Amino acid sequence: MPIMKPLACSFVLLLSLLQSPSSLKAAEPTAEIPETCLPVTAISMQEEPSASTAKNFFTDLKKYFGIRYRFGGDSPAGFDCSGFVRFMFSKELNIELPHSSRAMSAMGIQIDRSELRPGDLVFFKNSGDRINHVGIFIGNDTFIHASLSRGIALDRLSSGYFLKRYATAVRIVDLPESQHPQNVDLHSDAIDETGSPS
Repeated sequence: MPIMKPLACSFVLLLSLLQSPSSLKAAEPTAEIPETCLPVTAISMQEEPSASTAKNFFTDLKKYFGIRYRFGGDSPAGFDCSGFVRFMFSKELNIELPHSSRAMSAMGIQIDRSELRPGDLVFFKNSGDRINHVGIFIGNDTFIHASLSRGIALDRLSSGYFLKRYATAVRIVDLPESQHPQNVDLHSDAIDETGSPS
């Protein structure tokens, strides 16, 4: 009976919440909750990364500057926007994300632009209000993404093009503040200050 599986999942989730209030803190998979019952957000919320893991994440982002844009690409041979984000989260944080900016925007915790922290994902929309682009926020109004014309590059959220198309942001994982990048402007030469389209 198709209706029994959702009911069973709901019952198991409710039971686990009643037995363990601490499970409200983070939606982590447990032995008691079948994986098929977990909400999409639970896929991304795994154990806290170590400080060294976070440091590697931000250091390694710089290695990919200039790698060309390739539609459907998710490797150093060429990246599209969601392919780059997916590659970095898998390689450095062992978190598997879908290869779709729209699907990524439905994961993690939605946050306001004023709450952005390095490592958060920022999303942009086209004229039809459909999310079609994603980047990784690295602080100081700056994000890294796969640009159509420049490959992996930095841009500012407040630049004309991206300011008009900003849609939302999500936090997939909370990276230790001590490992947030401190010198974003060191790479200001990689930023297109004209705010031209990606």
